[in-house]
Amino acid sequence: MNIFLISLPLFIIIFLGWLLKKYQIVSNDWIHILNNFAYYVSLPAIIISSFLVIDFSDSAILKIVFISAFTVLFFCLLIFFVLSILKISTELKATIFVVATIGNTIYMGLPLVELGLGNKFLPMSAVIGVIYLIIPLLISIFAIRFWHDKRHKVWAHVWELLKNPLTLSIFAGVILSFLNFNFPVANEIKKSITMLGSTASPIALFALGAFIHGRFMKKDIKTVSFVVFLKMILFPLAIFLSGFYLLKTSDLRVFSLLASTPVAVTTFVIAEKYNLNQSIVGDSIIISTILSFIVAPLILLIF
Repeated sequence: MNIFLISLPLFIIIFLGWLLKKYQIVSNDWIHILNNFAYYVSLPAIIISSFLVIDFSDSAILKIVFISAFTVLFFCLLIFFVLSILKISTELKATIFVVATIGNTIYMGLPLVELGLGNKFLPMSAVIGVIYLIIPLLISIFAIRFWHDKRHKVWAHVWELLKNPLTLSIFAGVILSFLNFNFPVANEIKKSITMLGSTASPIALFALGAFIHGRFMKKDIKTVSFVVFLKMILFPLAIFLSGFYLLKTSDLRVFSLLASTPVAVTTFVIAEKYNLNQSIVGDSIIISTILSFIVAPLILLIF
């Protein structure tokens, strides 16, 4: 029941967007505007605010950062390689990659860890959750540009990636975390950034609800099932195998639980921004969130 209550607010916001679109209070223009705000304002803000809580001078934190980066990079490169050799459209490749690698590690992952494992694992979970969000985001943006735009060389895609607002927000977050400002004005600025970041998930969920009105689960069921399998089964398994010799059991369950989180709602923002298959992304978010009621308890039971 508690796990259901964690996910319930997500469905309420999705339903609100769907309802207002149904009664034509919300138009299609809203979806584009809301997603643009999330992409250029909310997502950078949540990335910066997430890095502000990481103490990179702590050796234990650095170990967690390294292992988190290694495990998620291992999975992302595996999926990238497999998709690269498949004979499917570049749009579908990019869509599958984005949905299969970016999880809802912040808004669902942390509450799941607190509920299932206890408060003492929250600091570690916050670090892992940020890494599991940031690295797939960066590789996804590069993969989208690499597969979609063959007119430019690799270095041109790298340059575009460096100029991306999400990348710039990562640089800003790391720099600010080292500077560690601690005076009244700086603290209020941090609060403002955190407030902006907190709008990312509600805005993306509302836009998703408006988008899926009249479209949900009409097609691409096989593709959605495949993507959800990659995200919620193969990803945790890859994390478990790659971290088995690097982590003790108590830490490994945190990594595996965060890896099993459903598809992040921010993937819908990225799909709209880069003209990916929004139907597949929207259906995957909803189906994976429903399945999290089963997958999360199973992982907790295994450990």
